[in-house]
Amino acid sequence: MRKALAAATAVIATVVALSACSPGYAPGPAGTVSDRSAAYFKSGGWHYRLAVTTTDGQRHDFRVARDDYRHCFHGSAYPACTHRQEGTP
Repeated sequence: MRKALAAATAVIATVVALSACSPGYAPGPAGTVSDRSAAYFKSGGWHYRLAVTTTDGQRHDFRVARDDYRHCFHGSAYPACTHRQEGTP
């Protein structure tokens, strides 16, 4: 019983440690989110991309972490949307 509990605890600790680490992608330029529909699975896991239109009308596509992707919707101001907390508009 103790071995099973120790193994389960080790697995949970590993999952928590891996999920707490977020990749350090370079931030994209400030602008308005114009597309966020590019979430795809590739070797190594899920990849998330946003497209931002800057004030000069240029479109920039870049990779973001999952939390940034989940918080930034079409029409949101980037990078301000990355600082949203769950439950706030």
